[in-house]
Amino acid sequence: MTEQEKTLWIKLSSELELSGNNSVYKIYSPRMGVKVDGGELAILCPDGHSLSVIEKAFRKLVEAFVEKSAPEYKKVDFVVGKVEHKEKSVDLNTTPLFAPPQVKTASVPVSRGDASTNGGGNGLSARYVFENYLMGSNNQLAYAVAKAVAESPGESYNPLFIHSGIGLGKTHLMQAIGNKIVAEKPHLKVIYSTGEAFMNELVEAIQTSKGRGQYTVNKFRAKFRTADVLLIDDVQVVAGRESTQEEFFHTFNTLYMAQKQIVLTSDRPPKDFVNLEERVRSRFGSGMIVDIKPPDLDMRIAILRNRRDEAKDSIQNDALDVIALTISSNIRELLASYMQVVTDAKSKGVEPDKKFTAETLGQRVVNEGRKPVNLQQILRSVCNYYSVKADDIKGHKRTRELVIPRHIAMYLIYDLTKTPYMSIGDFLGGRDHTTILHGVRKVEEELKEVAKTKQDITNIMQSVYAK
Repeated sequence: MTEQEKTLWIKLSSELELSGNNSVYKIYSPRMGVKVDGGELAILCPDGHSLSVIEKAFRKLVEAFVEKSAPEYKKVDFVVGKVEHKEKSVDLNTTPLFAPPQVKTASVPVSRGDASTNGGGNGLSARYVFENYLMGSNNQLAYAVAKAVAESPGESYNPLFIHSGIGLGKTHLMQAIGNKIVAEKPHLKVIYSTGEAFMNELVEAIQTSKGRGQYTVNKFRAKFRTADVLLIDDVQVVAGRESTQEEFFHTFNTLYMAQKQIVLTSDRPPKDFVNLEERVRSRFGSGMIVDIKPPDLDMRIAILRNRRDEAKDSIQNDALDVIALTISSNIRELLASYMQVVTDAKSKGVEPDKKFTAETLGQRVVNEGRKPVNLQQILRSVCNYYSVKADDIKGHKRTRELVIPRHIAMYLIYDLTKTPYMSIGDFLGGRDHTTILHGVRKVEEELKEVAKTKQDITNIMQSVYAK
């Protein structure tokens, strides 16, 4: 892209990131860009499948952006095209814990390019390897099992189910499995996909089959069901969607019966899925289930010192200790705080010490605490987490699958926005304010006694503020 196109893409991508289609943005933005030709603006998409998904998600938003911020472009189109982004930029959502060694992975042919966050024939990124995954007490078991799976795929721990909160390294570990298999067993067909991409690709295959298009359901099945190693990231997206569950169940069975390796990641264990058929839940839990916990203090300090040494940044150990003591939620947030301190210090021409770091983080925590969130954001995060529909939350069915997320939505909306009970009731389908008060108090009581409720609230809040 030219400098003009890069500047335009930065502005536009900021708008796309803040849209209601954050999952689509995360999957495809690393391979998107723009091309300017006179008064025409083309949105570059990596392939035909992604083009249809991206255009459906963002056309109206792009047109509104052009009308407001770039009126010189009279025509907007979405086209297939490759774009090269500079590698120097750091994306905290996708970068591994530490800068990796130069590892080359073999290309694995597949029938169709994956809709994943990374390029390459199998959807894997060479950045995610075991060599740069720091092991500690919080992830020791997960690391050991993942390594065993990579060394002998299909022979032990099959399926492997890895679960953790946001930003704790489950994607890194999953892709490290894939990369090791590709490097050491290049004859095996490895496929990596997110749950979202699996679902979108299935929908496209069904639609194009009806219209006699090229990418049929049979081709979709041929792609996934002939894998030797299938890696599905964020599999919770599959839950709550009957057609996707059905297809995934049969794909899972086909591979499992053929003793092919299956690795799944999720933000919760199988037993905590709400809208998941029992037969699918049973398959998820039929192998090895491991979790990755938040890093303890020693682990956080080790992560920060490794990042400093890899980046050759000038920052004192006691400054790193302050960051590690202040940020305990997840690794992504830890590294974001590290970058905030280092960047602020460089801009002021000083070496960050303990006092400077404390002041910088204090300001950062204040700023983040004031980050505005709206009722729709919270409701969307709750629905995504529990795999339910917003209309059902606002409706009046009182099944357990809906009552729990409904109460959680009431609690979070009140807790994060301080919206009056009466207004929350209006937003959630015209409920009485006493109903909202009851829901909020019920969750408050559970937070004191039920560990799972506390973990669910933490995970959903991370999702709300990650958007």
